[in-house]
Amino acid sequence: MKKKVVIPVIVLLILIALAAIFYVTPKTFGKNVNPSDVDHINVFDGNTGVGFTIDNPEDIQYIVENIQSYQMKKDGVSLGKMGYGLKITYIAGSDKTVILKFILNGDHTIRKDPFFYRCDGGLCFDYIKEIESRIEE
Repeated sequence: MKKKVVIPVIVLLILIALAAIFYVTPKTFGKNVNPSDVDHINVFDGNTGVGFTIDNPEDIQYIVENIQSYQMKKDGVSLGKMGYGLKITYIAGSDKTVILKFILNGDHTIRKDPFFYRCDGGLCFDYIKEIESRIEE
């Protein structure tokens, strides 16, 4: 009788441990993305409803490298949450292949469902907002 109880308990403990490791492991967005592979970046501002494209190679390199430079930690579940800051999509070449898609909610938060990811700050949110303001003029 003890064997019938012990095995499911051990399996359950292993699953809980694996889930905990998965949750606390940091994530780096676009760590395998080479900035030169990104032809342009599509951005949609969820606050203003404005969509625009970033195609300047220096801006693309700065944005990709900035996002890659931060290890993000999971900071809660994003499913069912409404609204967002900047929806970012890296696009490769003329074939319009999506390399990476995520939502930048500020200089310290990225949303990639089903989680929010957080760092101590420094993400290029304000940099992209500045590009948006130049494009609108």
